[in-house]
Amino acid sequence: MLGTSQPKRMPLAADTRRILVVRLNKRLGNILFLTPMLRSLSASLPEARIDLVIQSPAQIPLLQSLPGVGQVYIQKNGLFSLFGLLRRIRRERYDLAIDPTGNSASNRLGMALSGARQRLGFANKDQWLPLTHAAGRSQSRHQALQAVELLTGAIAEPDIECFDTLAVFPDNDARDAADQVWQRTVSQQATPGGPVIGFFARATGRKQLPRHWWQAWIIAMRAAAPEATLVEILPGDDAQPVSVELPHVAIKPLTELAAFMARCDQFVAADSGPMHLAAAAGVPTVGLFQATSPRDYAPLGQSCLSLEGKRVTPELTARTLAARI
Repeated sequence: MLGTSQPKRMPLAADTRRILVVRLNKRLGNILFLTPMLRSLSASLPEARIDLVIQSPAQIPLLQSLPGVGQVYIQKNGLFSLFGLLRRIRRERYDLAIDPTGNSASNRLGMALSGARQRLGFANKDQWLPLTHAAGRSQSRHQALQAVELLTGAIAEPDIECFDTLAVFPDNDARDAADQVWQRTVSQQATPGGPVIGFFARATGRKQLPRHWWQAWIIAMRAAAPEATLVEILPGDDAQPVSVELPHVAIKPLTELAAFMARCDQFVAADSGPMHLAAAAGVPTVGLFQATSPRDYAPLGQSCLSLEGKRVTPELTARTLAARI
């Protein structure tokens, strides 16, 4: 009875300057899905400061590379830490709090406790939080695009300038560090003038393609584009590469990893955080989908595409990449 079951498209208060986005999740892809919405907010409200609440400290530099983003809070485990964070947030007296998803009780609770005078989220029959601005069901299944549609569906004024691709902007220090790694690991083995194709052979659960698939892809790739240099991105220093003969790197700072990926001509991976990071870094990315759907999780970026189901074979993937060189 007190929640928000119907859409409410209203103008924002004219003095909306301090915005809080609550996204309590640790998955890299889900955090990168915020970037089109954050860029849309910054472009449409250029005088506003956008703060966020997330769960992984490693993702802070990625978000702070975006225009308009200020403080990024980390929600740690434990009641003491939670209450301390809530006190800090309430002292800011936010003009607007946003829950960018329609199905997170944690996001809703964080927005409810923020003390913001305007609250923006999705309206539905299970939305127990009273919202001042509410969007109806989005047309897109992709979470990143849903968050942008949330803004256009709930905000009548100002006009929202929409972005539909993921984006991160590594700073000079990150690019310099990535350049040093590139010189050590890729430059010595790359074919002069030939393309460099990065790949990530890991994923979670059923999304991961088996090791023999990647070994067959390497063989097919060498036949389809012998001038290409293949570079594997590893999830950690102790991870074993698919082929020890190929250049391989493990870069922990995410902005440095994004800057390294940005030097590749193409990138290929199964549905995973590094796949989305490559797209956000501006690399033409081929996403491979067997257990999930590209309608929900496609890499969003310039010249990105997806292969799905039976089309995910080593040979077709290699031919697809070779045709894009």
